Amino acid sequence: MKNNRKKINRGLIVMNKGERIAVITLLVIIAILLAFSVFRPALHFSDKDMVAFHNLDSLIALQEKAESEKKDKPYSFPESSSNFASTNKTPKSIPKSAPSKSEPPKKGSTTPTPKKIPILELNATDSVALVALPQIGEVMASRIQRYRDRLGGYVCYEQLYEIKGMDSARFATVRPYLLLDISNIRKLEVNRDEFKTLLRHPYLEYEQVKAIVNYRERKGLIRNWEQLKGIVGEVNPLLERYVSY
Repeated sequence: MKNNRKKINRGLIVMNKGERIAVITLLVIIAILLAFSVFRPALHFSDKDMVAFHNLDSLIALQEKAESEKKDKPYSFPESSSNFASTNKTPKSIPKSAPSKSEPPKKGSTTPTPKKIPILELNATDSVALVALPQIGEVMASRIQRYRDRLGGYVCYEQLYEIKGMDSARFATVRPYLLLDISNIRKLEVNRDEFKTLLRHPYLEYEQVKAIVNYRERKGLIRNWEQLKGIVGEVNPLLERYVSY
C-alpha cells in the first residue's frame, strides 16, 4: 500500500487543503474577469463611470479633434448681419465699388505696336532697306537691286514685272510704298560704249550689240532712235529712254 502511494505521488502534484483553497479562489477570480469582459457591452454605466474607462490618449485625441473642428467651422455672421442682408442696405463702413473704367496702357507695357512701313525711292534704295517692304524678302530685294544696276535705273514701276518672282499680287502690295526718280538714270552711249557695256543692258541681245558696233565702225555715228531701231530690229520700247547719241 505505501509503495502504491509513493508511485502516485511521484506522478501527481500533491496539494494540501490551503493550497487547494487558493487555487480555487484564483480560478473564481479569473472566471469573474472573463465574464465581465464578455458581458461588458451589455452593462450600463453612468457618465462618471464611462469617463473612468477612457485613457489619457483618448482624451487628448478628443480635445484635438474639437479644436480642429472649431478652426474649420466657417464664420457665422451675427444676427445683425443677417438682418442687413435681408434689408439690402449698404453699411456705412463698406464703401460702394466704383464702376470699372478702361485704363490707358501703362508706360513700358508689352502691347506690340504696329511696324511702320517706310516709303522708299526705287532708284536710290539698297536691298537692305527694301526688305522692310511687305512681301519683299532678302532674295527679292537683291534681285530688284541687281536688275536696277543692269538697267541703269528704273524708268517706270512696271519694270518690276521683269524680275523673276514678281507677280501682280506682290506688285500691288509693294507699289504704294515706292517713289521713282528718273533724273539720274545712267544712259547708254551707243556711239562710244564698249561691246561688253552695251551687252550688259537687259534690253539688248548679243546680235543686236554686234550690229551696233559693226555699224558705227563701218558707217559712222548713229544719229537717232529711228536709225537705231533700223540697226537692231525689234527691241523693247523702253530702251529709247536709256540711249544717248
